[in-house]
Amino acid sequence: MKQIAGILTGLIALVLIQGCTGSQHPNNYNDKPLVDDKGLVFLNSGTETGLTMIKISGLPVSNSKNQQVIQFAQKINGDNTKLVAELKKMKTDNFVSSEDSISDKHQQMISRLAKMHDAPFDKVCLQEIINGQQQLISLFEHATHNGNANVVDFAKIKLPDLRARLESEKTLITVLK
Repeated sequence: MKQIAGILTGLIALVLIQGCTGSQHPNNYNDKPLVDDKGLVFLNSGTETGLTMIKISGLPVSNSKNQQVIQFAQKINGDNTKLVAELKKMKTDNFVSSEDSISDKHQQMISRLAKMHDAPFDKVCLQEIINGQQQLISLFEHATHNGNANVVDFAKIKLPDLRARLESEKTLITVLK
């Protein structure tokens, strides 16, 4: 009898331990986002700006003859692809469901830029990349004051890289003048 009680106690303990460690994400039974309105704006605007930067940085391959611009744009493209993936993961982890798209304003700017070529394209393209980078930095700076600790931590980790990239963008546009 004591052996059976010991075995049952052991099984119950094993089931309880298994149940406690099985899921790393909290249950969200009401499907509400785990971030406030400012967090939603940060995640959605950051994703949209990043997607815009990806589109812009893809253009120099066909519209520029300057290898510096092309190589730099490829780096920007890779950096923003990674950033957008991280933002999308944060959206998923925080139960934020929204469609990722590029605004009409940004889409018009991309279309206008796609029609340009060579040196005029290089200058305008780099300026638009700088503008986008400044928008990202502003978003991330505001996010450091968010109520969600994950958003704050993410923003603080990414800000130094975003600022460093802005400086290299400014250096390249100066070289092109």
